Amino acid sequence: MNGVTKVVTIVVFASALVIVAGAQESSEQKKPATQETKAPQPGPEMERIKFLLGRWSTDSEYEKTPMIPDGGKCTGWYEARLGPGGFSIIADFEENGPLGPEIGHEVISWDPKQEAYTVVTVGNAFPGAVIGKSRWEGDKFVIQTDFTEHGTTMHLRSEYSDIKDHSTRIEEFMQVGDSPARLIYKSYAVKK
Repeated sequence: MNGVTKVVTIVVFASALVIVAGAQESSEQKKPATQETKAPQPGPEMERIKFLLGRWSTDSEYEKTPMIPDGGKCTGWYEARLGPGGFSIIADFEENGPLGPEIGHEVISWDPKQEAYTVVTVGNAFPGAVIGKSRWEGDKFVIQTDFTEHGTTMHLRSEYSDIKDHSTRIEEFMQVGDSPARLIYKSYAVKK
């Protein structure tokens, strides 16, 4: 074979390889994926707080505190449903207490990076959103929220205990600054 024939043969052979490779790539792109992509699913953490779902009626009592010197009893309701994709619980609530009606919304969602639930609450009793964290402490579902009012830091701890299919107890404790935590509210909730 002379030099020109060798070059032509190599070019033809290389061109054939490129055409074959291009045809294979094109046919692979047209093939349906053998493994379907699945949407993420909520984990066991969201399953564990599904006890909140449904409509609840509440009978509550505010303890005597500087904020509510006479204390007082009240009734209300809480209604929770699953959020988009089941990754959150979205709730509405209303209570007619000693300071008047309290109306609000709450969103609870598991945050795997923080290994805790994020709880966001908005309502008519305060401006802006109150953002807290929640974890299980044994059989208690505990929400802890820190906020500042009039330059003083307050820590609110809400404990859901004695959790059953159709009832639960809720107690809230307030700690102002470094003072000891004090019971300020207790409620008994029954699912309708």
